[in-house]
Order: sequence, then structure tokens, then C-alpha cells
Amino acid sequence: MAKAKEVTILFDSSHCTGCKGCQVACKQWNMLPSPMGLNENKFTGSYQSPMDLNGNTRLIMTFDEKESGNKFQPLNFAIGRRSCYHCTDAACVEICSSGALYHKENGVVAFDTDKCNGCTYCQSACPFDVPRFRKTDSRIDKCTLCFDRLEEGGVPACVKTCQPEALKFGPREEMIRIGKERVEFLKKKGFDKAELYGEHEMGAYIPSRSASTVTKPTGFRPIPSPTA
Repeated sequence: MAKAKEVTILFDSSHCTGCKGCQVACKQWNMLPSPMGLNENKFTGSYQSPMDLNGNTRLIMTFDEKESGNKFQPLNFAIGRRSCYHCTDAACVEICSSGALYHKENGVVAFDTDKCNGCTYCQSACPFDVPRFRKTDSRIDKCTLCFDRLEEGGVPACVKTCQPEALKFGPREEMIRIGKERVEFLKKKGFDKAELYGEHEMGAYIPSRSASTVTKPTGFRPIPSPTA
């Protein structure tokens, strides 16, 4: 039997509109609750909400917001995506004391909730601070890349809902090829610092078989001022 191809999500921040539809889709598909109490969601002055991952939030879009000095567009945004990278040599898998975290053949770092003993070793070991402790059942939670959808031939919920196609999913080799082509396109458009992240970075944590790749344009992307 042939070995399953490793899969990846490609996030292209130059296409992302910051709608956060992926966050909503993630919560809906995985039935993850959100705070519903009066004033329970504190306003921080940022479009980023919530401000960090937690036991019931596996994915957030990050907003690095800077004043632009332009009265028509007072803020410039650098939009990012924060979730599990599904590392090949995953520290969380190596340190998991109960065997709850494990690799699937397609590279996904999956976990068995029933085996989790809540030790939080994985939370300490992860270089990206992704696994989060959930107090309601004393277990860890993180992105599973919607492996239940993958097993039925589908794609992750976040990818399915992404309207501007900033998120793409498929075999890792193909996603890297698309990412590199996009980087070259961005550089030709003046984004000279555009880069593909996740092919070789972080040594053992994100080597050439990582399950997450990201394209990043140059810094902030201002919106042109309206003209008469």
C-alpha cells in the first residue's frame, strides 16, 4: 500500500481580507463554544478577537495594526494566521505522556481526547505555544486539520469557507509550488520582502515536511486613498 501524501494548508496573507470567516467555520464544525455572557468578550481596541488561542479556540487571525497617517485609511494591517503547524518532528508528540498526540500518515498531528491526562507537557514543549488547556474537561485542545473531514475526502472547514482563497489545501509539494509562484508574483509587484515560510524553517520543528506553509507580503499593505 502506497504511503499517504503529506498534506498542508497554504495561507497567503496577500489575499486575506481579515473577515475571520475561517475562525467561525472552525468553531462551528468542531462545536467549540464562545463566551456568551454579558460583556464577557472584552473590547481591546483591536480587530483581533480573541487576542489569543484558548481551550475552545483553535484558530485566530492576528492583526498587527499601525497608524498610517492617512485620514481616509487611518490604520494599516499586517494580517497573520495562528494555529497548529502540524510539525513533522513535533515536540508535542515526542513529550506527550499518555500517547494522546500522534502523527497520521498524511502528516497531521492528531490527538485522542480520551487518552489525554491534562499534564500540559505538550503546551510547554510547543515552540509556537499552540496547545491550550481546557478547564471544563481538564484536557488539551488544538487544531486537528479537520481530519474527520479529510477522511471523507473533504478539506478543512477553514479552507472550505475562505472566500478570497487565501487558504488552500492539498499535497505539500503542490502547495509549496503555488506558494513559490505567488512569492515571485508579489516581488514583481514591489513586495520585495515576500517570502514562503515553512519549507525549511526551525530545523526539526518545521523541516521540509511541515504541514503548514505561509506566504507573507512586505510589511503592511496600505489601501490607496480615494481620488477625485
